[in-house]
Amino acid sequence: MKLFHVIFLSAACLLISEGSDLRIINGHEAEANSRPYMAYIKIQNRTHETICGGTLITEDWVLTAAHCTMLKGRATVILGAHLSGLYARERGRQILSVMQYVTYPKYNNKTYNNDIQLMKLSRTAKLGQKVKRFPIPTTFEDVDEGTVCETAGWGETEKKEDAKRLMEIYVSTITRKECQIRFKNEQTPDLEITENQICTSVGPGGEDTCVGDSGGPLICDGVFRGILSFGMNPCGQHNRAAAYTRLTEEYVDWIQEIIA
Repeated sequence: MKLFHVIFLSAACLLISEGSDLRIINGHEAEANSRPYMAYIKIQNRTHETICGGTLITEDWVLTAAHCTMLKGRATVILGAHLSGLYARERGRQILSVMQYVTYPKYNNKTYNNDIQLMKLSRTAKLGQKVKRFPIPTTFEDVDEGTVCETAGWGETEKKEDAKRLMEIYVSTITRKECQIRFKNEQTPDLEITENQICTSVGPGGEDTCVGDSGGPLICDGVFRGILSFGMNPCGQHNRAAAYTRLTEEYVDWIQEIIA
């Protein structure tokens, strides 16, 4: 399950979403409304549409990936959702438009460094059992190799279609060196994994994010640590990786400045 576009870097297929979606592969259905901070983001223009994930961090701001945009497109955010789609019949869901997009000023849409964005909602969300905020981190230590983290989304599944319900997986982190090797083995020598990123390995059962999951949160030991950025094509293959923007102190300072 993840949100992404497929682009070609050298001879490799790198799953990167630019207003597109990554997906959850070989995951399992989340318990309904067990992740009330999750935002389902639908992005549309006259000819195309795609999905992303996001995280409600205040009543009127959603944090997602910078590539979750589309030329002349508009985004709709659904909170309190378990079912996918704009028009699913589901009690407690809130449908809101986005009135402002704030992309991190150093975002690079070629390397996907600094892949982080804030979306200002058109109105304040009503918090309750099905809609809650998730706090941005207050500590910024790196995530140790082998840490088991969790993520979720409505992106594509192993059935090659978007999930009908929110899916979740547990994945383990790997070192940046190992992550760099895995992407280099995919003949992407120009891709650099930086200290502002976290990588996870595809799980032993093929657990992975994929198209439509971009922008969703990486949560490690209960702390919001990253935002899904990109992965490899096809999803769910052994010895592959996915990369997340790490919520560093610099990024968190920027977030707080924008939402203040």
